[in-house]
Amino acid sequence: MKQTWMGLVVALLWLGLCAGSRAGEANVAVADWLKILSEHQQLNTAMAQLNVDAESRTAARKKMTDAVDGLKQELERLTTDSKNISLSADERSLACNRLESVQSELRASEAALKRYDEESVRQLRQNMQALRDRYFSEVQTAIKTYAAEHHLTLVLDTSSVGKQSGVSGVLFAELQLDITAAIIERVNKPHPSVPVASTNAPAGPQQ
Repeated sequence: MKQTWMGLVVALLWLGLCAGSRAGEANVAVADWLKILSEHQQLNTAMAQLNVDAESRTAARKKMTDAVDGLKQELERLTTDSKNISLSADERSLACNRLESVQSELRASEAALKRYDEESVRQLRQNMQALRDRYFSEVQTAIKTYAAEHHLTLVLDTSSVGKQSGVSGVLFAELQLDITAAIIERVNKPHPSVPVASTNAPAGPQQ
């Protein structure tokens, strides 16, 4: 009986060793996503160019804001002169006429500044998205290629950027490890219909 128990223990230990060996054969690697990006030379060059462009836009915007401020100051002075009874009628009339012109210039300058700011923000977002699309994809492709060459089944991110970067913590995984299709199938199973509240706006007051 003792020999039977000893044999069972040895068998269990052997199974455990075999399982541990098979687990060890799962080729898993890690990568620091943030470090890869921070040391990507072409990305750094592109970011430096974006900074140069941003500085140029900042300088151009300052000229526009200075012009707007100058028009505001002139508008204030002309408003005062147009009401200054110590000035002659001709001088007050001249101030009033100039006042209308400056008001028009100010409105146009403020509108131009607003358009410039909107365009700057749009351009910045577009450029940043272009960099993201190009270099994020490039790094992900490099990781997948390296993984294929070294027979890796899983690559995990160690930089903990996760939600901030919009990149999953798992940078590469074989299809067998991907449960996306199963989850989609589960959430798309038919559910009991639920009455939908009316979205019609309430009737207005009776006339």
